[in-house]
Amino acid sequence: MVEMLMQSTENEITLLPALPDAWKRGEVSGICARGGFEVSMSWSFGVLDEASILNKSGDSCRVKYGDRTVDIPGIKDRTTLIKF
Repeated sequence: MVEMLMQSTENEITLLPALPDAWKRGEVSGICARGGFEVSMSWSFGVLDEASILNKSGDSCRVKYGDRTVDIPGIKDRTTLIKF
């Protein structure tokens, strides 16, 4: 189920890659992504509203949603808020 909301590799996180049509609105928090990142996000009408990425490792990564990409800096314990 989590793979429908988020997929990750060591340096890349993809948000809502396979959101079911039935889940029009929702939110999740505390999903652990590979590489030491924690993801929380919300969506409405099947579209991502915002996401916050907590960097627990100090490594950088790239966050993808559709055709958009955001780079997360390699600063340990920093939370990056992404609004779409």
